[in-house]
Amino acid sequence: MLGYAETLRVARAMTATLAPELLLLDVQLPDGRGLDLLRELRAGGARLDAILVTAASDTASVQDALAYGAADYLVKPVTPERFRQGLERARERAALWRRPDVRQNDLDALFRGSPESAAPGLDPGTLQRVRAALRAGGGHTAAEVGAALGLSRVTAWRYLEQLAQSGEAVAETDAGTVGRPAKRYRRA
Repeated sequence: MLGYAETLRVARAMTATLAPELLLLDVQLPDGRGLDLLRELRAGGARLDAILVTAASDTASVQDALAYGAADYLVKPVTPERFRQGLERARERAALWRRPDVRQNDLDALFRGSPESAAPGLDPGTLQRVRAALRAGGGHTAAEVGAALGLSRVTAWRYLEQLAQSGEAVAETDAGTVGRPAKRYRRA
């Protein structure tokens, strides 16, 4: 965290000085609307992500937030899990912006929501756990991921294949020494 501003005036000064990558913003501040700051930043060409965390649930505020490119909109009270999801999505967007180009499935996930929404029958929580296992680095077989997470090999394979199809993981065949070849999955 780079800083905390209780007023619009202080927030303007801080964003000008600190150039944050992510802005957590309330719609209503004591001296103005946080959405005005977001509009000004966008007009000035700022390429930061913004998550609105606010009690404002009126349609006009939500429409303005979308028009000004907000990454997420959280209505208070916000559960810790939902807040974490918003931060995770912002992290994923930031990683996307660091790439020289993007794939269609990346854009689909960005514009249509999370990849798990396109994967009927898969539990979003389990999908997150499998993603986390892949973040540990190296290549993992379905059996290894299943053993680490307490899942069957087949269940782990289904989740790993979904991640491979969505472009979040890469599957490589490992011929090994004995027996049938195994697929190893790693982060894309």
